[in-house]
Amino acid sequence: MPRIAEQARAARREQIIAAGLACFARAGYHTTTMADVAAQAGVSKGTPYLYFASKEGLFLALHEKWDCGAMERVEAAIAALPDADRASPRQVLHAVAAAVAAHVTAEPDTCRVLMEARALAAHEPAIAAAVQVSDTATHQQLKQLFAAGVSAGEWPEGTDPALAARLFTAGLYGLMAQWHLAPGSFSWDAAAAALAGSPAPHADGAAPGVGGSAAASAGTGEPPAVPVA
Repeated sequence: MPRIAEQARAARREQIIAAGLACFARAGYHTTTMADVAAQAGVSKGTPYLYFASKEGLFLALHEKWDCGAMERVEAAIAALPDADRASPRQVLHAVAAAVAAHVTAEPDTCRVLMEARALAAHEPAIAAAVQVSDTATHQQLKQLFAAGVSAGEWPEGTDPALAARLFTAGLYGLMAQWHLAPGSFSWDAAAAALAGSPAPHADGAAPGVGGSAAASAGTGEPPAVPVA
């Protein structure tokens, strides 16, 4: 019997999260109330508070849900790579970009909440802390990937791995924002390939392609850099 009760509670929690997702995606964080969430879920007004202490807590649960779902998809994409590709940092980066792109198109409402979280971080300390924790972990992993790629000769010597990681995530978030404003306006497959194929600026601030690197990129048929709005 306790097991059944535990399962029922977990199911109700997911019901509340799904209702919160629908409300936040439709009306935004500030306009949505917990009463709206209760109505969306078809439960009494007090029920959401049995699972989340506040609207902010529910919103943070959705942010975590995005992170977990995206990470699972990325890990599966990397695991599915052939051994030779999994040994290539550039191919792994392409798989990461493609997996995130697939998550964006599969979970558009959750992605919309993620994008709002980044805007809310400027004024909501708890949301800012969650975004910072997520960003720090992501940038550290990407920094290591870019560093490995530089060592393997897949990116130019002198490429700044930390800056490359930030440019990569900035490109992804910029594309997400554009996608939500104009769904279907570009190919995510092409965008993922471009993000993975674009060398970052050098650590000394020089633009990629100064001297021989531009010709090298053109000679290999790598896609050009994607400008971020």
